[in-house]
Amino acid sequence: HARQVTTTASSLAAASARRKSSSAPGSAPARRAFSVRGASSSSPSPSRMVPVPPSRESTLIELNTGYNMPLVGLGTWQAARGVVGQAVADALELGYVHIDCAAAYANECEVGHALTAAVAKGTVTREQLFITSKLWNDRRRPEDVRAALQQSLADLQLEYLDLYLIHWPVVWRRGTLMQTDGGASLAACWRALEAAVDAGLVRSIGVSNFDEGQMAELMAAARVQPAVNQVEIHPRLPQRALVSWCQKRGVAVTAYSPLARGGGLFDDEVVGDIAAKHGVTPAQAVLRWGVERGIVVIPKSVTASRIAANRDLFSFALDEEDMKGMSRLDDGTTTSTSPWSDSGPTAGRNKVLKPLISTLLWPVFKIISVDVQRMGRTGFIKWSWSRE
Repeated sequence: HARQVTTTASSLAAASARRKSSSAPGSAPARRAFSVRGASSSSPSPSRMVPVPPSRESTLIELNTGYNMPLVGLGTWQAARGVVGQAVADALELGYVHIDCAAAYANECEVGHALTAAVAKGTVTREQLFITSKLWNDRRRPEDVRAALQQSLADLQLEYLDLYLIHWPVVWRRGTLMQTDGGASLAACWRALEAAVDAGLVRSIGVSNFDEGQMAELMAAARVQPAVNQVEIHPRLPQRALVSWCQKRGVAVTAYSPLARGGGLFDDEVVGDIAAKHGVTPAQAVLRWGVERGIVVIPKSVTASRIAANRDLFSFALDEEDMKGMSRLDDGTTTSTSPWSDSGPTAGRNKVLKPLISTLLWPVFKIISVDVQRMGRTGFIKWSWSRE
C-alpha cells in the first residue's frame, strides 16, 4: 500500500511553482502558503529570544534571531566529491533551499559551485537559500575563527552564512587532533562568532553536539544566544531530555543522521506499519516523526528520487498512536564513532578511549600538522614546523 514516490519530473514542476510564491527562508518571512505562527514581514529583531514553534502544516521554524529555517534540508556529510554537487543541484531543482555543510566534510568547494550555478540559472535566489556550515575543532582562537569562516565563505562562494555552528564542544590546538589548546576556549570562540554576526558575515550562530551542561555554560556568558543545537536524533536515539531542554530555552534543534543511516529502522515492523498506514515510505515516516517534534531534519542522499521523497513530509501527519509506536524504538543506539565525544551513548566508552588516543597522537603532532579545513587539498598535511 506504499504510495508511489512522486516522479522527479513532476516534483521539479511542483517545486518551481512553489518557489515562485514563497519567501526567503533566511530572511524575515512574507506571507506563505505554509505560514509560521508569529512570523513577521518586518526585519528580524536581534533581541528576540524564543523561536516560534512550527504548526503541523508549516515547512519552516522561526529561530530566536527572527530568521526562518526550513524544517527539511539536504545533509552533505559523507557525500563524496564528484557526486555531492549533482546532489545539491538536484535538491535545489526539487525545491530544497536548506543545505547543511561543514568544512570538515571536505566538499564545500563542490557545494559552492552547485549553489552558484543554481543561482545563475535562476533555479533559486541567494535570498531564498538557507546555508549552514560548521567551524572545526582546532579553530577556537578568535583569529582562527574569522579565517575559518572566510574560507568556508570562499569555498561556498557566498557573502554570508545563514547559520554557523561550533562543530563539537572541544578546544584543540591548531593543526592537531585531540590535543587540548590551553590558550583557547569555547567562550572566546563564541565571542568571535558574535563579532561575525555583527559584521554581517553570519545571520545566526549555534552549536553542534552540545549537551545541556555545555549549553548552559555557553548561554550564561553569551551576548548572542545560540539559535540552534545540531545533534544526532532518530527514533532509536530520540534525545528527549536534551530536545526539551533546548526548546524550552529558545534553541531550535536540528537532527543529523535522522534516519540512523538505515540502522534497521526501515525493516522495523512498527515503522513499516506506520508507513503503510499513511501510504508513505519508511524513511518518510521516520523523518515526519522528527518534524512532528518541531525538529529540523537534514537527511543525506545523492539519489534524486530519494532526495525528492525525503522532502515530501507535509502531505501527511503522524497521530498520537504513531508517535507512541515510534517511541518504543528507543534503545540508545548511536551512529557516532567520534572518540572525543563527552556526551550521549559514547561518553562512557570515550572516558577510556579519549585520553588513550590523545596520548598516542601527542608525538605524532610534534612532527606533522593537519588542516582538516583543507582535507583533500594541498596543505592538508604538512610538517609541523612548516610555515607554508
